[in-house]
Parts: sequence; structure tokens; C-alpha cells
Amino acid sequence: MTTAQPSGGHGTGRVDERVTAPLIGRDAVPPLRDRDDTGRGYVIGRPAGPPLSAVESVRAERIHPAVFGHAKIVHVLEGAAHIETATGIHELTPGYAMALGAGMWCSVRPDPTVRLWTLYFDESFLRSHMRWVLADTTRVRPGVHPDAWDGSALVLQPGVDILHRIEPLWRQISLVNETAPPEVATTRLISLFSRAVEIALPTLLADDGAVPERFVLPVRGRLAQPPIARPVRRSVVLLRSRMTEPWTVGRLAAEVAVSRAHLTRVFTQQVGVAPMRFLIETRLTEFTRLIEETDLPIADASRQVGWNDARVAAVWFRKRFGITPTQYRRHPHPSCTGAMPCESCRGVCALTPVLEPVTRAVSRDSRRDAHIRRLS
Repeated sequence: MTTAQPSGGHGTGRVDERVTAPLIGRDAVPPLRDRDDTGRGYVIGRPAGPPLSAVESVRAERIHPAVFGHAKIVHVLEGAAHIETATGIHELTPGYAMALGAGMWCSVRPDPTVRLWTLYFDESFLRSHMRWVLADTTRVRPGVHPDAWDGSALVLQPGVDILHRIEPLWRQISLVNETAPPEVATTRLISLFSRAVEIALPTLLADDGAVPERFVLPVRGRLAQPPIARPVRRSVVLLRSRMTEPWTVGRLAAEVAVSRAHLTRVFTQQVGVAPMRFLIETRLTEFTRLIEETDLPIADASRQVGWNDARVAAVWFRKRFGITPTQYRRHPHPSCTGAMPCESCRGVCALTPVLEPVTRAVSRDSRRDAHIRRLS
């Protein structure tokens, strides 16, 4: 496994430091953050909510350049994409990942389609967590340690096997905030992320790193990672390819010729959620794509993924993003010009709450039109 170096280079890509955006799945806008004197962390004015969130997406259309107030790591599971940042264009195929710091712009061009998992982080949490994990800098791949990373595009190749092993953890991360109290949710998120980092460690450590002074045996169970069971693999294919059908656990178990109890147990172990919850997530991912990439009425988009009642789709959509599908369409994320300083981020990318007076929305949109050059 190797670290792929970013290509090209035309500027640092760092935009206005006072950039914020809502953490996916939360209504509240996190506080403004400024670099501290060391340039390695952030000064946080008040708690910003969960430290990370995960979103699965399927893309078939280009995503225009955009900037977020959170660091993010994009993982490619299927298909391919060309991701453009201030340091060049990076081709990501299955098994690749790319990290990008807060306030850094990027655009995505699927080739021709791509399935992604994107993790959004409070950057101070990400950096402090990884400093503990990668304490011995002599054992870390060049550019990977948080003190060596300037936030520009960092491309890694964990490999398809590692990403598929981590995917159930991402799916659990994406669902944590739905019912748990905030303290329990935050603890659970940190635990899940730590488990994911443990699996991905070979990608982060240098092949010729120094021998640690003290070696702690990491083995706590069998070394062989069992492959995904055939009934589970077949179930995932059925639910994704025939998501519009009225599935039940019993019907799915009959299709793959196992008992309901066995399928539920093994599916939950290997995918991260129960079969019917996986179906909901699959429908929601495709529904989000239709809302984002097409002009289909919301009711039609809902029916195309298997929900005959658009209110059901709206409920699940709001659970994921914190807003309704209609609000999502009316308030696109502002594009980023990539200029230094980035004019589109001067008080515009610090997104105001979606539920705002009409006059304020018109005023904000007029400012945006004056500053943002839409890139096609």
C-alpha cells in the first residue's frame, strides 16, 4: 500500500479561515474557528456538536466546486471519480481515499458514476485524535501525520478490502445521532471511528518505519478476516438492484435460502445494520441522488426508490440531513471560485440557517450572485 502524491500545484487552496457549514445531519451551525498561534489546531468558542458524521452517496453528475467548514475524507467504493482541488486533479478509483482540510475547496466529476462514503470532521478533533494514534512520527508515512499535513489534498490507497471492512462502521456512524442522547452519541462516534482507524493503520504507517521501543501485540482474536457470507452478499445485491419491491426479512431470507434469524444475525454482523434498515439506507441514498441530480417531483423520486408515500421519504431524508427535500433543493451549497482570498466565502459560505425570513434569503442570494462565479 502506497501513498499517492497529489499532482500539480497552483496555490495553497486555503480560503478564509472563518468558514463554517452545518455538520451533516444537524440543524445548528457550529461556531467560527480560528487558527491558533501554532497553526496546528483550532480555537473553539463553544461545543460544536458531534465530532464527525458519515454520509453515503452515489453520484452520476458533476459536483461544482464547494467548500466546507469541516475537514473531510472521501472514500471510493465503486466506480471512479476525478476530484479537483487547489493542488490539482486526482483520479480516485475503488480502494482510494482523499483527505481535505476545513476551508479547502473541491469538485467531483464521476466517471461515469461513483459510490462514495464521505466522513465530515471537526478538524480539531481529527487532528488531536490522530496525534495520539500516530505518536511516533518516525513510523508514519510522509505527509500523513497531522502536524505535517497542511490541509491540502492527501491521497491514500487503503485498498478495496480495507474499505469494505470499514464500511459497516461508517454505516453505524451515519445512524448514531438518530435516537441516542448527545453524550452517548458522541462516545459511540469516537469508539466507531477508533475501530475504523485501527483497521486502516497499515495505510498510515511507513513500510520501513523505526522499530518501536515497546511492541504491544495487537491480536485479540483470530487473524483471518472471514469473507462476507454468500447469503449476505446476495442479499445486498438484491436490495440494491430491486429496491422498489416490497421486501420483508422473510421474503429476503427465502430468496437467499437461509432462515430469517440466521440472515438477520449474519447480515447485521457483516453489514453493520439489519437487512430492512439497509434497504432504507439504500433507498435514501438513491432518493438523495435523484433530488440532487434531477428535477423529478419529490413524489416521483420517492416512488422510484420504493416509497409510495413521499412523506415517508421526507421523514428519512430529514433524519439524515436535518432539512426537508424541498429545502435541500432551494438552498444549494455555494460554489467556490478557488481564488485567494476566496470571495465566495466572505460571509456567504458560513451558511445561515435554512429556515430564514424570505427577505434575508433574497439579500444573501444577491450577495452570492455578486461574488460567486459558477464553474461548469
